[in-house]
Amino acid sequence: MDLAKGRLAAVLDQAGRRALARQMLDHVLETLQQAGISPVRVADGDRDLNADVAAAARLVQEAGATDLLLVMADLPYLAADDIAALIAAGRRSPVVIAEAKDGGTNALLVRPPTVLEFSFATGQPSARRHAERARAAGMEPVIVSRPGLARDIDTPADLAALVSDHPAYRTYRHVA
Repeated sequence: MDLAKGRLAAVLDQAGRRALARQMLDHVLETLQQAGISPVRVADGDRDLNADVAAAARLVQEAGATDLLLVMADLPYLAADDIAALIAAGRRSPVVIAEAKDGGTNALLVRPPTVLEFSFATGQPSARRHAERARAAGMEPVIVSRPGLARDIDTPADLAALVSDHPAYRTYRHVA
């Protein structure tokens, strides 16, 4: 968590960024529980995100998992209905992508867990790259567009909107 939300360093010190990241992670975990997702594992590796996710995918597949739902931890607007929409879309395709407002990937459902080479990147249109990789492997992905999945917290403007919209995050109002 020490490296979390680095792009907010201009408005939050390390302790503030850590607290915000933890609060958002707790929300995502609670939402997954409300949606009936089990088991849930948190990956907080020290390598790059793609390597960490690929390692996690191999681990869960070796343990017998047939599906893998990856959800980023900075989704304070996420609701159980958003998770249900991802799962429903997974009935139509082995690759489901939740696109972030900036073109990134905020959630990804894959079946089996190692079916796709992961292509996460900060500030890059990874949703498009994930879709291209799925198509190159002969799978037509489903793109899920929902506000709870699209609205992540990356910039000071995102934080300001969150503080304005969401009472649980008003403690950050002095920085937004």
